[in-house]
Amino acid sequence: MKSKTKLPKPSIKLPGIFKGNLKGKDRYETLENYSILTIFVGAILFSLGTVLTIFSPQGIPAVLAMLGSLFAFVATVVWILSLLVKEFFGE
Repeated sequence: MKSKTKLPKPSIKLPGIFKGNLKGKDRYETLENYSILTIFVGAILFSLGTVLTIFSPQGIPAVLAMLGSLFAFVATVVWILSLLVKEFFGE
C-alpha cells in the first residue's frame, strides 16, 4: 500500500517583525503587501547607494543605487497591476 503524505507548503521566512503582518485577506492583498515591502527595501537600497557615492562615485555604491531604483520601480509596477487585477477580477 502506498501512503499519501502531503508535503508542506514552501513559505518565505521573514524576521519576527513581519511574521503574519504580510498575509492579507486574499492573494491580491498579500501580493500588495509584499510589493509595498519591496518598494521600501528598494528605497532603502537607493538611499544607501546614494549616500555611499559621497565616498566613491564608482563601484558598489552606484550599483546599490541602481538596484534600489530597479527594485522600487518593478515593485511599483507589480503593485499597480495587482490593484488593477483585484479591481477587475477580484471578488
